[in-house]
Amino acid sequence: MTRAIVVGLGPIGRDIARALVERGVTLVGAADPAVAGTELAMLVAGAPAGLRVAGSAAEVHARAERGDVAVLCHASRLPALAPELEAAIDAGLHVVSTCEELADPTLRHAELAARLDARARARGVADLGTGVNPGLVMDRLPLLLAEGCVRVDHVRVERVVDAATRRGPLRAKVGAGLSLDDFRIGVAERRLGHVGLAESAALLARGLGLPIGAIEEIIDPVVEGGRVQGVHQIAAVHADGVERVRLELTMAVGAPDPHDRVVIAGDPALDVRVQGGFQGDRATVGTVVNAVAAVGRMRPGLQSATSCR
Repeated sequence: MTRAIVVGLGPIGRDIARALVERGVTLVGAADPAVAGTELAMLVAGAPAGLRVAGSAAEVHARAERGDVAVLCHASRLPALAPELEAAIDAGLHVVSTCEELADPTLRHAELAARLDARARARGVADLGTGVNPGLVMDRLPLLLAEGCVRVDHVRVERVVDAATRRGPLRAKVGAGLSLDDFRIGVAERRLGHVGLAESAALLARGLGLPIGAIEEIIDPVVEGGRVQGVHQIAAVHADGVERVRLELTMAVGAPDPHDRVVIAGDPALDVRVQGGFQGDRATVGTVVNAVAAVGRMRPGLQSATSCR
């Protein structure tokens, strides 16, 4: 039976912990300074009685055993996650994380990724970043669909999300309710916008066997009544001077016609639409829980989100 610790007990972390318990995973520890000292069973139904939330991951590593899985749910940027990731590796734990940059760690942080990969391989553990996006809708799903094509000339993926149906932290991340000036400041400071779109584009291009000449990234506000309602982002991969991959993501309060769509130009051409789209929070929980069951069978080292294919 799989054993796990969960670090980060925000809305997604708690839902992941509940889903792990429902899957029969034994929770041997949890950490989050915001709720340290709270009995975990008060936050996560079915958690072992008497187990209290620790203030730091280091405190729960002592309860874990080599080969257990650490689920890290509190950082989007790899440099912010790295110290805790290193500590989990040194404790002999496999890692599954919602950290978007960990989905393709070499894209922005090649040197750091190489160091973490060597460390994980030396300890014989696997480390994986996954979620709904990166990790499913805009990379693994189109790659799966492309397996039915003899030739792929271009892939376009659209994802439209009504942020009103999502958790509060996501609405804040897309700048809902801000002025245009505050939105632009937040984007410049890298506080606003979806993290991981370029990672998904790179994963998709590599999975298709395409060279990556450049990745163009654009982020614009979605505005209504003079206030920002969310973001519209694009990541496009150019290979040999030609666009081959284009990802378009809209996350905004009240966004009309939520859906996920994959359009492949090739032989044969495909146009696949998920009406309503994947429910982002629940799909994130699902991808993480399924990855927890699989990560122990992966080769040691840092794995990309497409390793789950």
